[in-house]
Formats: sequence, structure tokens, C-alpha cells
Amino acid sequence: MNHIGLLFDMDGVIIDNHEFHFLAWQKLANKYDIKISEEFYREKMNGRTLMELMEVVFKQEMSKDEARSIGLEKEEIYRTLYKSSLAPTAGLIDFLELAKKNKIPMAVGTSAPEENVIFTLDGLGIRHYFDAVFDDRSVTKGKPNPEIYQKCAAGIERENKNCIVFEDAISGIKAGENAGSKVIALATSHSREELSADLIIDDFTSLNLEQIVQLIDKK
Repeated sequence: MNHIGLLFDMDGVIIDNHEFHFLAWQKLANKYDIKISEEFYREKMNGRTLMELMEVVFKQEMSKDEARSIGLEKEEIYRTLYKSSLAPTAGLIDFLELAKKNKIPMAVGTSAPEENVIFTLDGLGIRHYFDAVFDDRSVTKGKPNPEIYQKCAAGIERENKNCIVFEDAISGIKAGENAGSKVIALATSHSREELSADLIIDDFTSLNLEQIVQLIDKK
């Protein structure tokens, strides 16, 4: 197993928080008199960087400072909404512990801002499981561009072809595939029928390392 690496998206993977992000966007939409349907959120917004999201949502040009300010406002609303419900996805801690004991390096690659990463990883007390963490400051192109997962693999000194990407968003799944990695999709933000990946799971409770090795070795 010394050639394998595990690369994790954060939202919808480490935590099952889809509904709270959507609620936060709804509150922001009401303030700025725009409309965001759940379908639009899942298909057009999930997995994008804050700068990309502002262009998609507001459909107008704005300065980087203005876009980031509005984006961070939304993220603060999200953290306030989710704070009392913050919890790891079922089975995650046991799976991370198992991988750590088997000396499999792990990284987090997310389009979320640093504030959300601190809120999540440190709030759950799980940062020590990860050898590298990349947030929206680490990339210039959001998913489905493979940049984030290429950096994750390099960050743990593994080749993408020997890495498993854990994702919930369709754009994230494509980013993992575009990086040349195998992808395990979590059916948190989308139904199983909407997802296409090397393996689809509801959570981490039934996942084992044998499945990981089989996926890596699968041609």
C-alpha cells in the first residue's frame, strides 16, 4: 500500500453539509434580490471557487475584492447555520484511522476558503490525519479542472494514477477523473442515479482498504 494516496474533497465528503450551504445561499440571495434554485445550486455552483461562484450567481462583472467580500459573507452565514450541527460523515473517523495506521498519506482538496477549512478540520479535530491541505487559495481554476487534485497528489508525493479521490459533486468527480485518479463518489449532494464513478457509497461505514487496493489495481 506504500504507493497509494487518498485525496478528499471537504464539503459533502468529510461533512454532509449540502443543505446548510444551500440555506446560506438562499439567505444571501434574499438580501441581494437574486434567485437560486436547488437544481441550479447542485448543477452550476457546487465545486466552484468563490470567484467563479460570484460570476455564475450574479451574472455580472465585479472586482475581485467585491466578489470575495460577498462570497465570504455567504460563508460566514453558512458557518453560523451549521456550527451546532458540525459532524463528520458517518464512518469517516474510523476510515481515516485505518488509513493512517496503514501509513497511507491523505490530502484535502477543496474549493472552500481557508476560514471554512479551519472551521471544519479543526472544529472536528481531524487535521492531524492529513499530510496536505489545499483550499481556494491553492488553485486558479475550479473543478472540473484537475488542478486541485494534481496539487493534492504532489503534496503527498504520489502519482495521480495511484490516488483515490473522494467526491460528492459532479464537477469534482470529473476533476478527479481529469487528474487521472480513480474516484469514489458519496451520494450526499446527489442521488446515486445522478452519479457516475468507480465506486458509489452513501458514507464511509462499509468502506475498507481492500476495496481501495482493488480500485487502484483495476485497469
